[in-house]
Amino acid sequence: MPYSVPPMPGFQQGPMLRGPLTLPNWSAALAGLGGILVAVGLFALPWLSGMGETMTLPELSEYAGDEAFTMPEMYVKWLAYVMLALQLLYSLAWTLGAIRTQTIAKLMVTWPNSELTHASFTRYRLLFGFSLSCSFLVHGLGVLTVYEGHFDLAGAGPWVVLAGTVLTVIASFIGPRKGPGLPPS
Repeated sequence: MPYSVPPMPGFQQGPMLRGPLTLPNWSAALAGLGGILVAVGLFALPWLSGMGETMTLPELSEYAGDEAFTMPEMYVKWLAYVMLALQLLYSLAWTLGAIRTQTIAKLMVTWPNSELTHASFTRYRLLFGFSLSCSFLVHGLGVLTVYEGHFDLAGAGPWVVLAGTVLTVIASFIGPRKGPGLPPS
């Protein structure tokens, strides 16, 4: 319930809303499940399967070359893990309703002059969803470049990573619930 605050003497202001701008939604469970799938796919499931042997991504990174700026090496050595961390932080912060003030909203979307309101809530959902879609693109490009068309060697790991990423993208498009402090426009 919004609370009205009486205006300070000498100031003309309307009623102020109190409370957070966003509240947790069931989509946080979907984002968490997606993050767990990505972590399991990266660390526990095989990425290479052939001739009776399997290799996880950390084991595969030991065999990657020293070229630090080519996509397969970057993805296998460090980019997949950075994407996992960013994907979890960004999607869970959004779906768990961590946007409590306009300052946090502006910091998370890097739009200095944009406020999170009832009118702009759908735009924020789209922004977070499309931002998380970039993690799907990075993971997808990583998988494409690691295998270079030889997907018959792929184990379950890359497919579970991509499925988990899709879940976090869907969760981000769904987003949190509107909080009691969300201004109308």
